[in-house]
Amino acid sequence: MQFPTPFAAILALALGSSAASIETRQGAVARLDAYGTAGCVGLPNFTVEIPRTAVGQCGSYSDAVPQSVRLQSLSNPACKVTVYAGAGCTGTSTVVALNSCAASVPKALEPGATIAFISPSARLNEEFPEVMGRATAVLTGRGYKVRELFTPDTSIQSSIESRLSELRTAFSDPDISAVICTIGGPSFTELLPALIADTELQGVIRANPKVVVGYSEITGLHWFLHALTGLRTFYGPGAIPELGEASSVDDEASPLAFCVRHLFHAIASREALGDVPRSTTHAPYLAPFFSEPASTQPPKLVPTPAWKWLRPGRAQGRLFGGCLTAMAGLHGVRSIVPDWRGRIVFFETAVGDDDVSGNPLPRVLAGVADLIAQGVFDEAAGLVVGRPYGYDSIEMRNAFVGVIRGLLCEGRMAEKDFPILFNVDFGCTTPMVTLPLDALAVLDSEKDQFAILEPGVV
Repeated sequence: MQFPTPFAAILALALGSSAASIETRQGAVARLDAYGTAGCVGLPNFTVEIPRTAVGQCGSYSDAVPQSVRLQSLSNPACKVTVYAGAGCTGTSTVVALNSCAASVPKALEPGATIAFISPSARLNEEFPEVMGRATAVLTGRGYKVRELFTPDTSIQSSIESRLSELRTAFSDPDISAVICTIGGPSFTELLPALIADTELQGVIRANPKVVVGYSEITGLHWFLHALTGLRTFYGPGAIPELGEASSVDDEASPLAFCVRHLFHAIASREALGDVPRSTTHAPYLAPFFSEPASTQPPKLVPTPAWKWLRPGRAQGRLFGGCLTAMAGLHGVRSIVPDWRGRIVFFETAVGDDDVSGNPLPRVLAGVADLIAQGVFDEAAGLVVGRPYGYDSIEMRNAFVGVIRGLLCEGRMAEKDFPILFNVDFGCTTPMVTLPLDALAVLDSEKDQFAILEPGVV
């Protein structure tokens, strides 16, 4: 479908040279992505609206309605507005939404830089002082400085305020170049209302992009930063479960060395990351220090099962995803939900509630079903599934694979042809790779390849 010539001319004048491309989609609906300053009012048959939660972060607005406001001007060049118009641009306009901000890629971590540890979800710093000490030593041993931003909690509200304050310090302090989360945990969403409303902090982050690393429930932080600041972040190891692990970083075969090697390849090298590495051994369960904090025993290792292609094919797209259960819940926070079209989606499953077993299979099934219902896979380019924690036997892994295949390769989803790769080293598993969110990646079952085609940093 093409826009009528007069309308296209008006649209070009309104959006200026910042107009990117008009893309035809199924159902004769066209999309336009616009960057930069642009007056979008006065266009025929157009209503440009964004969620109320986005007010103030990208420009000025007028004509407030209960759930959204009309865009008067787009003054923040980092923001992207996606405009949908009806076929032929006649009649009433359809959906218009702020999907995300233009990508802001952090600078490569330089030698001697300062890295901050923050705990925006679970607060286990005081429970594992020796572990935090080991994590610090791993980084200082590579020549970096480390700051631990942590204030003990006295109540639920004090915890929320402390975590918000620590986040603001981490992003505002010019001496801090990178942020590594200590661990995941169940409580990050407590911070989202304040973070979404804090346009001043969002401006600081956009002006000073920094490396941010974390996984599991830190998914919420990744989504917030991507949607409202455009920052590329990294799905990678935490200070406590990975960097504080008791094996030797000098032993090239240890899970700690694997984690650290790929982490710094992602955040300190300006080379394309290339093929995602594969471990030869892994720890199927948490390290001994989780039950005995003073323990210095390394985790027990077993051979790592090979990658498994649940559906063959080749795809190229930008990576995005997170922890399965967190992803399903975060779709209720509409202002941070990404546009999944053309993405190579990735997800992993958390540790079970008892910290011993894996996430129960019915919960995995429900999480995948939620993502399907939310449209995540409608136009996805591919899917990568992390090695599931606690599924340590062939029978258990086959049952897990059966859920993925049963939901994504059969029934309504059988018509999809995107490749699905299972058992990759990321998420709640030791060791793990570091995945740069929104980076261009490729899946190719014929070559047995999962590769990241660009650097994680600039």
